[in-house]
Amino acid sequence: MKRFVESWACLVMFGLLASVGAQSPITTPYYPLTPNTKWTYKVMGNEIVMRVAGYEKVGDVNCAKIETLVNDKVQAFEHVAVMEDGVYRYSINGQRPDTPVRFLKLPPKEGDTWKVETKIQNQPIKGEFTTRMEKVKVGNKEYEAIVIDGPNFKIADMNSAIKYWFAKDVGIIKLSFTLGGNDATLELEKYELGK
Repeated sequence: MKRFVESWACLVMFGLLASVGAQSPITTPYYPLTPNTKWTYKVMGNEIVMRVAGYEKVGDVNCAKIETLVNDKVQAFEHVAVMEDGVYRYSINGQRPDTPVRFLKLPPKEGDTWKVETKIQNQPIKGEFTTRMEKVKVGNKEYEAIVIDGPNFKIADMNSAIKYWFAKDVGIIKLSFTLGGNDATLELEKYELGK
């Protein structure tokens, strides 16, 4: 009976720890990943919403699952985790890169650079990001932004470019990218911190 009680106690404790582990162990004000946080963006005259749906394990890492919604329907999702040295993308639509992609170096510092070299479904992704600070106006607000610029990426042998603007206590306020000759820019319209 004592062994049963000890086993049951271990099982209950494991369950409690597992549910505690569902939360991200590390956070950053540069990309708040509280569940139910939402960012509404304008892109090419349309509106998209990105929301933190919760946390899921990818391998042994607790990641925020971020869904992209168009007309209230999930069109895509990714898994993102904040680590001590940066914010990493662990999967896109269930596809995992060979190594996670760091797209924000922490703590952010002017002039920081880092290389990205990985594959996803055997397609190479290669480039370099640089950090700089700038003031930027998005909508009717002005932000002190951290700009993460990757102007010379190769994604599946296509010339690509990607640039993020992060604002403290908000996250991504602007994102522009070029892929295979197609350009798009997302600009933040509304930010809602989850509870």
